[in-house]
Amino acid sequence: MKAKTFEVKVKSISPLLFNTRQRELDIELKNLKKDQLEEWEQKNWKRKAETDKNGNIYIPSRWFRGCFINACKFTRIVPHFATSKNQTYTKYAESMFFKDGSFKCKKSDLKEYGAYVGAQGANSKTKIWRIRPLVEEWETTFEVIDTGERMLLEEFKMLMESAGMIIGIGDGKAIGFGRFEVISINEK
Repeated sequence: MKAKTFEVKVKSISPLLFNTRQRELDIELKNLKKDQLEEWEQKNWKRKAETDKNGNIYIPSRWFRGCFINACKFTRIVPHFATSKNQTYTKYAESMFFKDGSFKCKKSDLKEYGAYVGAQGANSKTKIWRIRPLVEEWETTFEVIDTGERMLLEEFKMLMESAGMIIGIGDGKAIGFGRFEVISINEK
């Protein structure tokens, strides 16, 4: 099966916050009493970053995929092959495959970022202290496979640049974390 492959290199323009939901962490947190939460956060915040089988921290490909799909929704760019002016690349982007990138770091490279965040549940006015892993500067290269071979390089670049400037990846996107600039995109 033929497919287009785009090699994308991006570089941070803001720090990246990790806060990967992991089943074992959710279970631990659920079993804690309110007065134990801050101590647990202080001891376990580095565990919130996603690790590979060798213990290296990496950026999951699903973050870039979600960011790209959201950029398609936000920009509402009409594909060159559209049959209606109301079509966007959103559904098409959902069929694209994103591979994990080249970014790797050690847990010792992470910094802590603490903030009071809204608690989930019935009383949303409650704030809870949370510590999340942060990387100040980051850069990665990853591949995107366009199995339908329909996206033009120019459109892909526009969407990826919008994804980095407007959407971002990781936790805290709404307050400006995880933004990136596109360094290069090459069609392989």
